[in-house]
Order: sequence, then C-alpha cells, then structure tokens
Amino acid sequence: VAFSAGLYHVLRARRRTIPLDFALMANVAAGVTVPLMIFSQLGLNQWFELQFGTGSTDSAERALRAGFEAANGIQLGLDLAWDLFFALGVVLLAWNMWRHPRFGRLLAASGIAITVTFIVLNLTVFPEPPGHSGSIDLGPIIGLWYLIVTIRLAMSGRWAAAHEVTDA
Repeated sequence: VAFSAGLYHVLRARRRTIPLDFALMANVAAGVTVPLMIFSQLGLNQWFELQFGTGSTDSAERALRAGFEAANGIQLGLDLAWDLFFALGVVLLAWNMWRHPRFGRLLAASGIAITVTFIVLNLTVFPEPPGHSGSIDLGPIIGLWYLIVTIRLAMSGRWAAAHEVTDA
C-alpha cells in the first residue's frame, strides 16, 4: 500500500486521472484483503486442527472433509478478491504509466498484458488458485514487474521533487 501511494504521487505529478485514483483505492483494498485472507486461512486450519487433529472424533471422515471444503471456500474467495483488487490496481497504475516520462509504454504495456493474463487465469480456474490447479501462476512475474517499477521509481526522486503537485 505504501509503495502504491508513492507510485501514485509520482504518476500524479504528471497528470491526475480518475483511473489513477481508482488504482490507489484498489491497491488499498488489496492491502486490506490480504490480512483477511491470511487470518481466515490460519483460523480455519487452527480450528480444524484443534477440533479434529487428534483423530478422537466420532464424526465421519466424509463429513469432516465436507466441512473443511465449505470453510475453505471462504478463504479461496478472499484469495480471489485480493488477486482481483491487486490486479485492478496494477492495470490502472500501468495505464497511467503509458505517457509518463519516467515509465513509458514498455512498462505500461507489459504490466497490463501480464496482469490481464493473470486475471483471466485466476477466473478460469476459480475456486482454486492457478498454482494449485496445474495452471501458470503469474504472481511472481507481476512481482518482477513491480521490482522493475520500484527501481524506476527510485531513480525518479529528483524528477518527482521537481514536478511535485500541490493540491489547491
């Protein structure tokens, strides 16, 4: 979220757009969704381990499995929500890089292409994450793209300071 805010300010120094504002909002929503997903995963696993981990239950294995799968669907839904908010933020940030003098079309086009493919793969194999369903997980590729953007952002400090926008 902090990185997105910094990138937002550098992109905004050239031109503030509604999609740029939405990009920041989407990345904040993604940042909120990740801990929800993680804590639901931890809570689900902990609860089932405490209740049924010792094997001292008279519940049928099939009933336990059905209960786990039903609860697991919640965290998988949160996983997809985080992926979609994150992807929307990436696409909108990349869109705003298109004519920006510090980022340009190559970073914009590659970010959009990778992330749209990421969204399609995630929606195609839902409820399973792509990496668990035998599909390609493009999350690490988006991470690499963000690393390149981070380096470019770090190299843009003087430019950003010279073009700082003040709200009227």
